[in-house]
Amino acid sequence: MLPNLWNQLGPYLDPFIRIMITAAALIGVAFVLSLGNTARLPLRIMRIRLPATAGGRVRHPSRWSKHLLLVSRAIQESTTSDEERIRRFILYTMGSFVSAYLLIGMWTGAVDFNHLNGAGLTDRWLLMVSFWSAALPYGILRLRLHSIRVKNSEELIPAVNTLLFKYREYHGNLYYAVFETVKELKGGIRTAFAAMLPALQGASGATIEEAIDLFIFRVRSQWAMQLGILFQKSEQQGDNIERGLRWLITDMSEVTKISEELKTENREAIQMGYLPAILLPLVVFLNQYPSMGKSWFYYFHHPAGIRMLVFTILFTLFCGIAAFIIQKPRNEM
Repeated sequence: MLPNLWNQLGPYLDPFIRIMITAAALIGVAFVLSLGNTARLPLRIMRIRLPATAGGRVRHPSRWSKHLLLVSRAIQESTTSDEERIRRFILYTMGSFVSAYLLIGMWTGAVDFNHLNGAGLTDRWLLMVSFWSAALPYGILRLRLHSIRVKNSEELIPAVNTLLFKYREYHGNLYYAVFETVKELKGGIRTAFAAMLPALQGASGATIEEAIDLFIFRVRSQWAMQLGILFQKSEQQGDNIERGLRWLITDMSEVTKISEELKTENREAIQMGYLPAILLPLVVFLNQYPSMGKSWFYYFHHPAGIRMLVFTILFTLFCGIAAFIIQKPRNEM
């Protein structure tokens, strides 16, 4: 009954559907652009600038907002404001969803602007793949964060060795020890230690708790957590952490030897993870010969073949990500 009703009213509703889709797109763009001015934004989901309420209490950002900011700050230290970081992430997420929806929808024929129909626009398979594509920006952020954490965990041992030497040289002054240590570091570990200097110096707007949380988040290992606890004891309780730094270096040195042996045992799993990325294009290319070219048409022009190909690509991508993570484990136990 509903398909027949749509066939009858479709020609009349088609212009209104086009207007609604265009209006929704414009509203989405306006929403993204308005995130930079939170005073005009009625929603408080992603609000970063948090004015005090009438009762004097301050609105706190959501847990998801804090997580996104931690990820973006851990990947790149820049002068970009928090509002700009959130706005860019939402823009990339919406762009990935819309691009995947239109590209795959027009490819499979579910979205046809000449003959729009409700069943095609609300196709569950198309919406599911589009939502997965919308997670692509966050997935890229997580992969970049994983790479940074791997490098930081490997460079943490020499960094702590240097820190211990400077801590002794400056007679237990943690700020000058970290300041001089930063001069001898490079890469992401240098950024991780340098970000703590404003809090150690007592700059306005910087707290030692937030600085330690960001440092631990950038390295994400048990050793980073222990080092953060030592920093907190030194700043808040005035403890001398030289003995703790020595014990930490000893533990990290012993675990590093074991970790190097474990990395060699994962080679087969890594090879199996990357194997689908090699076999997929090879199978698609070779299948056209025994099928007399019909497989090429099925994969790229038939809706069922396109869906199977898209799922296979997603599965191949998942296997590649798993292999990438196994290939670069963090240096910890």
